[in-house]
Amino acid sequence: NENEVLPRPEEERITEAEKNKRLQKQLEELKADLADAKEPEKMTKNDELHQENVRQGRDKYKTLKNICKGDVQRRIDEFRSM
Repeated sequence: NENEVLPRPEEERITEAEKNKRLQKQLEELKADLADAKEPEKMTKNDELHQENVRQGRDKYKTLKNICKGDVQRRIDEFRSM
């Protein structure tokens, strides 16, 4: 049936870092080390965009979840606003 709702496991995906607190702490330490080593004059537009996404708490899984929520028109609008 076309109206049947199929399971979407990608919407419930949890990253390995979210599951493992030790790994999460290690990643945070590495992020801090990398942030100290950044040279602002060498930042590209993509670097700035990524930095803004991280600041707002976005990642690829959350973006996919948001796009897949709601009806077709809402998904299209969400995708276009990216």
